[in-house]
Amino acid sequence: MSFEVQAAALGLTGAAVGLAAMAARVTAWRARRHAVGEVGTPIAGEHPSLREPYVLYFTTEQCSTCRLLQEPALARLAAPVRRVDAIAERELAERFAIFPVPSTVVIGSDGAAANVNYGFA
Repeated sequence: MSFEVQAAALGLTGAAVGLAAMAARVTAWRARRHAVGEVGTPIAGEHPSLREPYVLYFTTEQCSTCRLLQEPALARLAAPVRRVDAIAERELAERFAIFPVPSTVVIGSDGAAANVNYGFA
């Protein structure tokens, strides 16, 4: 096989891998945006008229980044922070498409997710 054919095959393979990676990122992004769009309902037991904005902080017992970096940063916030074990409360974590920890979700006074941050911020 000539050098030109090999180079073309390598270029096409690289382009295919790049497109597959981009498709995976777009799919993940759309799933996260879809999850944020579906969270306008209050969490069980909460009264919408008595609620103020707060932060859901998703973590696990084994997360050292959570303890060493994220928790001190969250302690400086003026808004209330609710700590959520992403493993123990898997249904809530899935509701917001939480896969990496630490992750935070800002819940507005209307009960809808205003922002989702995946990973340390």
